[in-house]
Amino acid sequence: MVRALITGLIGLVLLSCSSVVNTGKLTELPDTASVVVLPLENHTETPMAGLRVASLMESVLRTKGYAVEERFWRLKEGDYTPEEIRQLFKEARGKGAGYIFTGSVNEYRYKTGIDGEPAVSITIDLYSTAGGRVVWSAAGSATGWSHESIGTVTQKLLNKLVRK
Repeated sequence: MVRALITGLIGLVLLSCSSVVNTGKLTELPDTASVVVLPLENHTETPMAGLRVASLMESVLRTKGYAVEERFWRLKEGDYTPEEIRQLFKEARGKGAGYIFTGSVNEYRYKTGIDGEPAVSITIDLYSTAGGRVVWSAAGSATGWSHESIGTVTQKLLNKLVRK
């Protein structure tokens, strides 16, 4: 009886802070390539989630040694629309970016309930401007502990998704 209770509690603890990641290594992206990160489409109820994740993704890529170009888009009061993101894509391509990261944020919130755990779900696509096609994709979801911020969980998830 006690063993079953302990096993159940351990299982609950392990499920409380979990992540699902579908990605491969980022082998298509040379270390010296010019990289631009665009705002991600926001499919959540959290305002500016796509901008927040894009900003964190720039930093994560830089810490892994990638040459991330200076941001040419600006923070604004609301989210970028899909049409505005397409326009930014054209602009980045015109400025000579070799690779462009885009994607979407599908969940970015604190779950309701007694603990309020952070929950994040994102997809990322890497486009080669030379080939005009997606050369790498990743999708991931993660939840954290109630004492963690949503930014912390997002950084951990991005580090798992963007592996060299």
